[in-house]
Amino acid sequence: MADAVKGFMDRITNDDPETRGQQLWVMFALSLFLVATLNWYAYVREPEVIRVEQLLEYKNEVVKVEGTLISWVEDPYASGDDRIDAIIDDGTGVVEARWYRPADMPPIGTTVTVMGDVIEYDGRIWLQSLGAGAVEWTTSDLPEIEVLAIADVAQNPAAYQGQVIQLTGFIGESIAPDATFTSAYLGDHPNYGNSEHQMHLIIRSAIGQWVEATSKIEVQGMLTYQQRDLRWSLQVQGPEILVDKNHVLNIPQLDWSAQATWSYQSGQTVTMTGVLETGETDWRLHGPSGEFICVLPTQADRDANETVNLHNTVQTVEGRLMWSSSSAGWCIDANNGMSPTLVNPETPVSLLGMLSADPIGTVADPDATYTLSAYVKYAVEPGVEQDEAYFVDSAAYSPGWTTVAVTLPGPRTMWLEAGQNIIANVSVSWDDEDMRIRLIVHDFTLGSVPSARTLLWDDGATQWSYSRDQNVLLNGKAIYEEGEWKLYREGSNESILLTPQVQAIGTDEYHADQSMTWTGRLRQMQSADGMSLVYLLDQADALDSDGDRLANTLEDAFGTSTTSEDSDDDGVSDRQEYIDSLA
Repeated sequence: MADAVKGFMDRITNDDPETRGQQLWVMFALSLFLVATLNWYAYVREPEVIRVEQLLEYKNEVVKVEGTLISWVEDPYASGDDRIDAIIDDGTGVVEARWYRPADMPPIGTTVTVMGDVIEYDGRIWLQSLGAGAVEWTTSDLPEIEVLAIADVAQNPAAYQGQVIQLTGFIGESIAPDATFTSAYLGDHPNYGNSEHQMHLIIRSAIGQWVEATSKIEVQGMLTYQQRDLRWSLQVQGPEILVDKNHVLNIPQLDWSAQATWSYQSGQTVTMTGVLETGETDWRLHGPSGEFICVLPTQADRDANETVNLHNTVQTVEGRLMWSSSSAGWCIDANNGMSPTLVNPETPVSLLGMLSADPIGTVADPDATYTLSAYVKYAVEPGVEQDEAYFVDSAAYSPGWTTVAVTLPGPRTMWLEAGQNIIANVSVSWDDEDMRIRLIVHDFTLGSVPSARTLLWDDGATQWSYSRDQNVLLNGKAIYEEGEWKLYREGSNESILLTPQVQAIGTDEYHADQSMTWTGRLRQMQSADGMSLVYLLDQADALDSDGDRLANTLEDAFGTSTTSEDSDDDGVSDRQEYIDSLA
């Protein structure tokens, strides 16, 4: 074979004039063949899969890197670029992949293969990728996602470090649609002050829609420890956040007397009541002491003003609280595309708002009656002829709570629970003794009873005092000793007094000597020596959500449902099946 090739090369490279033309044509054809072969090889050659630590050895070459996707952000500089910056970790290091004209991204934690040019500039190195095929993954590369509660992570965050987890909770601040990097907190209660646990979120990439503060959301991401801030954080991608549209938002009302706190609601949808001043260009809302806030209405608001003159009328406006650099002050803005109509003249102004905006005018007519929708601030015990209570404008504590003293008719047979909605017919009077406005309640209707609040033994007596006279949940073991029941913390000598309900299931033979979740009303009473106050869980019983007389704690351990009396629909109650299992 070698002799044949040698002979062929000798024939096309000799100096014989008779064959020179043919030789040139053969050489030309051979060169085309060689160039085409090299181009074909360059096209089909599979880029080499390398480790991140080797990237400097492959500058300006096309390579592949296989690793775990730990973060990504779309259009990182909000400049309109069709680009995603992704961070890949292969165990030897991390590298940024700048992906132009990208396709859809997989979830955080996915094992991906990224192909791109190795670029090194000014001491920085990254992969530059182009087109939909630059990042590859399969279904088997997707991460296993563990669904947890925030309390699960709080107990042992190190157990989930580096894992992809899914949490559901309530976000603590509003997130703008175009925010490419946001730091926020996810709580287990829509009201910031009532959250027992909070998970710090680092949100990358624009969500594309407003996410209101207190929204119920579902997030998934990778749990990491931030050494600089000494805290655990969940790395979340904005486009993957799911918002529960069925959750009713608690829209805060701004307090005229607490302007220093308005910045805490920056970016949120808020309401505010005052005297509205309309104009061709600028609108303002005036408070009781001459202060004002600018109002930016929609065209629909201006049209409504043409139909019903709103100038110099008491109105409640609703919009997004934004800082205006042109007026160097706060504005309520309805022109961001997501807020509801700023002014709705068909909606009656809340009485609490009127008291805030025009207190003198409201008290001036003591014979007028109003229908008020409010919430009970503190639990009110039944059986008293006439009670003093307090109404507030939201179900749970929030900065700028509007609180007003009320006098309730009596006697009553039911408790008024803290946070319970109440619809009342009231009149407004001036209390000379306490020098304040007081509402006289003539009749009322109560809303649904709020859920019991969970108490933790570690919270201590001071924290428990905020739940006094409220329905609560507390885990413990009921023990009868020295003629009285006590609820003991599992594995300790800590206890509180216990007054079980008549025929309580928590004290029968099937629940005896069990540590369970108890429900009852937290009361304070004098100790036996009269020298101190002690806590009592009154009218208590083991928590039984489905009413089958088998406590939730035992049902969880036994494997039956806490929401059905007969979990397997076999005609035998869960309690009876549990009793039969003990025989």
